[in-house]
Amino acid sequence: MCVLLTERLCALPWREALAAALAGGADCIQVREKEMEGGALADRVREVIALARPAGAAVVVNDRADVALACGADGVHVGQGDLSVADVRRIAGTALEVGVSTHSLAEARAAVEAGADSCGVGAMFATALKPGIVPGGTAYLREFLAAFPRVPHLAIGGITPANVAELAACGCRGVAVSGVVCGSRDPASVVRALRAAIEGGGA
Repeated sequence: MCVLLTERLCALPWREALAAALAGGADCIQVREKEMEGGALADRVREVIALARPAGAAVVVNDRADVALACGADGVHVGQGDLSVADVRRIAGTALEVGVSTHSLAEARAAVEAGADSCGVGAMFATALKPGIVPGGTAYLREFLAAFPRVPHLAIGGITPANVAELAACGCRGVAVSGVVCGSRDPASVVRALRAAIEGGGA
């Protein structure tokens, strides 16, 4: 259960949103602040780590392997246009888990063959965060799970408590969400609902 934390999307002050997401059972926080400069981003990541680690949650940095490594984060997540897995390894060696966003089986295969530790699988549904991405939906999720049953995955894109059961019924074991949690006045309840659906297998 990964929450992508972006301050501008938060209905509550971001620290409150983070604390609530952790209280609800988020076990991974991805710091996604694309407009933030390196120094400010490093400060933010260190503060998130200080709050998340005691709750048992991992911390991942979006795009910036250098910041993730400098701050002692658990991992970095890169998109198709960001640093390659090979370049992240040149910077960080094996100190960081590397996740890669994928939108097709070909992209997933390339990421896995390059040594990615996990794959973002999406977009599942239409999402305002990336309006240019055509949703692959459960068809892509099923393809991914059939091709890479042992590769850790996070389904992403437009996931809500109302539709997450569709993913769980396909065998999805992990989701990444942003606006549905950050934009809520009660992030903990949203996280609990999402976790319950995934853990229940869509039943």
